[in-house]
Amino acid sequence: MKKAIIVVCEGNSERAYIQKLNRYLRENDYPFTFQAQSVGCGHYKEVVKKYKKEQKGNRRTEILIWVDKDIYVRNERNNRDQYDRKPRGIPDFLFSCMNFEDFISLHDTVLLSNWHQTCLDHNHFDNPMNEATYMPLWEREIAQNYKKGSMPFSIDDEKLETLFSNLQENGIRFRCGFADYLRNLLQNHPAPAA
Repeated sequence: MKKAIIVVCEGNSERAYIQKLNRYLRENDYPFTFQAQSVGCGHYKEVVKKYKKEQKGNRRTEILIWVDKDIYVRNERNNRDQYDRKPRGIPDFLFSCMNFEDFISLHDTVLLSNWHQTCLDHNHFDNPMNEATYMPLWEREIAQNYKKGSMPFSIDDEKLETLFSNLQENGIRFRCGFADYLRNLLQNHPAPAA
């Protein structure tokens, strides 16, 4: 029986990613799987409420929280202040810095180079762009057919190797706690030899 790991996440984009990731894990016979539990937003209060609900019904299951960092950096609705005061029973969030599209770009070196430069040009790392600003840029400059809630590619060895390699690059400012968690999990639980 495979170990299930619950991921409390923002929305449909993360859910779509986890579905494709699970397909990869299943095809490579990894001993674990992820269960996405979408909140519908990344705001601290709603995320913690969903986490507590999942925890109540899954006491023995590992539960992660994966959300975008942009609203915490901008401190929208006091998210950063609330997060900074979170109680001991709430795990550290696995942030995508700054949003899901930034995380997606880490899977492709050419896409990453273009998007990283666009983000530098718009001071995204110090003052994260909101969705109304970054989505038109993303759709125009990076992925014309991309829609929120979809995954523009499948997960395979090459995409994961690129993701993990790009996270190690000193000049790249995108980060993702979920990707770090995944890398460690895959290293500690390698797929069985074929």
